[in-house]
Amino acid sequence: MRRGRKLYLDKENAKIAGVCAGLADYLEWDLKVVRIIWVIATIMWAPVMLTAYVVMAWLVDPKPAPGFGSVGSTNAPWPTDPTAPRRRLVDVRDRFDRLEGRLRSLESVVTSPAYRIDRELKA
Repeated sequence: MRRGRKLYLDKENAKIAGVCAGLADYLEWDLKVVRIIWVIATIMWAPVMLTAYVVMAWLVDPKPAPGFGSVGSTNAPWPTDPTAPRRRLVDVRDRFDRLEGRLRSLESVVTSPAYRIDRELKA
């Protein structure tokens, strides 16, 4: 199990709700092994396992679709919207423009003669 992984329902490989497929993906086990274990556990503890299955199918989110520009990855750097990279670039450009404005105002204060006189008087 890799750090930072999240449990999802795997609807693509699902037989009923995708709980076993999601568990197999999360645990990085073979899907058939997880299903066999689930059936054996259900035979032994039917009420508990059926309740757990229904609760997981209800509470766990479905697996997100692979993102834009990624091959089979659920951790895409941006959403599936093809205009998202351009918007992100514009957002970064706006942030840098705001930072540059703040830096210019700071620079104008530090390089002003009044600042130099204040420093000399405080020293």
